[in-house]
Amino acid sequence: MNQKLNITLIVPVYNVGRYLEQCVRSILEQSYSVFEVLLVDDGSTDGSSELCDRLSSENDRVRTVHKENAGLGFARNTGLDNLHPESTHVMFVDSDDWLESDMVETFARAIEDTGADCVLGGFTKRDDKGSPQFEFKLEDAVWEGDELAKRLVPRVCGSAPEVSDSIPMSACSSIFAKTNIDEHALRFPSEREVISEDFVFKYKYLRTSNRVVTTSCVGYSYRTNLSSLSTSYRPDRFDASLFFYDYALRLVADSPSEAECVLRLKKTLFINMKMCISQEVTRVSGKSRRDACDAIRRMASDDRLSKVISDYPCERLGFTQRVFVELLRRRAASILYMAASSGVF
Repeated sequence: MNQKLNITLIVPVYNVGRYLEQCVRSILEQSYSVFEVLLVDDGSTDGSSELCDRLSSENDRVRTVHKENAGLGFARNTGLDNLHPESTHVMFVDSDDWLESDMVETFARAIEDTGADCVLGGFTKRDDKGSPQFEFKLEDAVWEGDELAKRLVPRVCGSAPEVSDSIPMSACSSIFAKTNIDEHALRFPSEREVISEDFVFKYKYLRTSNRVVTTSCVGYSYRTNLSSLSTSYRPDRFDASLFFYDYALRLVADSPSEAECVLRLKKTLFINMKMCISQEVTRVSGKSRRDACDAIRRMASDDRLSKVISDYPCERLGFTQRVFVELLRRRAASILYMAASSGVF
């Protein structure tokens, strides 16, 4: 494949006036010229709507679509619904993040060289000032056939018990072929219904793929935002985590790698439990220590969680993870609270 790809980058925008110009500039300055930057204003109220319009008026590769607020997943869907017919590939960028200048070229060349349906990359997690905090890197490889279906796809569900080998559930730092998206009518659910809406889209997409590339490129800079949906207090997070687990189980049912996917989804549930417990500490939830411990105890006593723990090969986990799951099994709310407060888990 030698033809140049027409890549559209969909950027959902909601009250990010402080960061949006940096995000858009990082896309327009890519070494591989992108076809279009599609800004989807999700009902912003901080002036971001007007900023989107200004950026569109200043560069003919930037286009803005305005919509009522409905959340990140539906904003991405609006972007997919408004793609130009000439677009061949799609990437998603969150509006407070940015790209290193050669990221799009790295992904595009991988597709041009291999004919892959998709390229998956890593990311660099950065603080609000842009300083790196953590780097997540994948291996350089081409996946197809059983290797794709039975070894790569399950990794989107989470890590194996013994290792940390997951592929990020996020749809960012990836490139997708528009033909696959259109042929299978792929869209995102709302994150207000499913806490990892990206997983649903990404898993379904990978199941449609014949060849996928993973790259060691970490050109996507993910900005930590302490007020984001993933870190702000959500009283129903435990129920939402169980809902996602059940939803994902149905999604992977009857797949070629169902058993491996289920095993990894269980570990993902444990990771989500850490988030649930961490959010109960007083500095996040505002609850008294007693009320927080009561909430943790109720979560740990849930029959569905107890069943997952009893069925899981906990002996294969690393020491810290094994201790965490054992504390859940014992419903040791006070110890879990102290561990979360001190950042142990």
